[in-house]
Amino acid sequence: MDSYKIALLGLGNVGGAVARLLASTRDECAVRAGRSIEVTRIVVQDASRPRELPVDLPGDPEICEDPDKAIEDPQIDAIVELVGGTDLPCQWIRRALENGKDVVTANKAVLAVHGEELFQVAADRGRNLYYEASVAAAVPILQVLQQGIPAGPVDRLTGILNGTCNFILSRMEHLSFDDSVAEAQSAGLAEADPTLDINGMDSAHKLALLARILLGCAVPIEKLRIEGIVGLTSYDIEFGKQHDLHLKLIGMLRRNGEGTSIGVMPCFLPSSHPLSSVRDEDNAVLLEAEPFGSLVLQGKGAGGMPTAGSVVADILRAARGDAIIYPVSGPIEKIMDPGESPARHYLRLEVPDRPGVLARLAGALASQEVGIAALDQPDNVDSVNHQVPIRILTHSVATTDLDRALSNLDSDLRAISEPIRIRIEE
Repeated sequence: MDSYKIALLGLGNVGGAVARLLASTRDECAVRAGRSIEVTRIVVQDASRPRELPVDLPGDPEICEDPDKAIEDPQIDAIVELVGGTDLPCQWIRRALENGKDVVTANKAVLAVHGEELFQVAADRGRNLYYEASVAAAVPILQVLQQGIPAGPVDRLTGILNGTCNFILSRMEHLSFDDSVAEAQSAGLAEADPTLDINGMDSAHKLALLARILLGCAVPIEKLRIEGIVGLTSYDIEFGKQHDLHLKLIGMLRRNGEGTSIGVMPCFLPSSHPLSSVRDEDNAVLLEAEPFGSLVLQGKGAGGMPTAGSVVADILRAARGDAIIYPVSGPIEKIMDPGESPARHYLRLEVPDRPGVLARLAGALASQEVGIAALDQPDNVDSVNHQVPIRILTHSVATTDLDRALSNLDSDLRAISEPIRIRIEE
């Protein structure tokens, strides 16, 4: 067979890793694909900047700045989009599909926002849009959901979907939040601007793609509860350890007869939970259903090479002509807030060191029938600012009710900082 010719859009952290992996495994890739893979074009932002491509990279690629040269080149079989963003990548992917090319992408944002349009274009044109690397880097969760098990029976999904946040939370056992973010950046696990990771949006994009497969319908991002890890401190993690709890950023999907609750929240997990021991940049997904019980998939979820592994696997699928299974898009299910279900919660508040504070706090919580199971007020009061941290474990209560109770705190109790609230997923 003729070689399978591809163009790389982007040669950053992931694009560079894809090039290195294609070079180091060129013979194995040719065997697995049934033909050789050839990189014929690489599109970058600044073609004048010196770059050293791997010596064994298959093909003799032209480096250029114009994506159109790759998209409109009739000799190219597939576009590999590794740029990121939404609007421009959407245009490039759509036009590549319309021009009869397959597309491989690691871009979860463009699919979460424009997936309906792009999947439909691919289906109409009889092309394949591969996106395994967009969800959990090295973890082949899409292959499992689409081909390994029936999607329908899965009624609970619990996932650590952002390796960067998991790395940061692991480091926060010993470092500050800012120092943990800086270490993630220096390790190549976080962007210079880590906002989409730490505010929960990256996890939400991935969760929406998984939900689309499980539910058979589009899941608009704006319908999801999305919370990140900003504001959390090692003080919170230390308190969790005292109670045998481990802090993770969790994407969750729960199906029942009334609808499906979907959201992303920082949660404490007890040590007995299957995901509590997942550390550093690993991702893990727990699937639960009556037919098979529970299944955990775990692997590296951040970094250039783990993501590149899934990208190259998709390139080989494209070269073999393996058809992608597009999720059926039916009517949108009723999407509910996972915070509506009761659970224990952890609270941290910085309050003035004055008499009567605890009584006022208890009154605000009692306004929504929030019971206090345990309370910790350390002796090391800040004598300069006259404030003290209070940490509370609540009895089981809906997150939504707890938030209403916290909104009843008087201005004096909120003057120092907003309260931190973390759900405990048993």
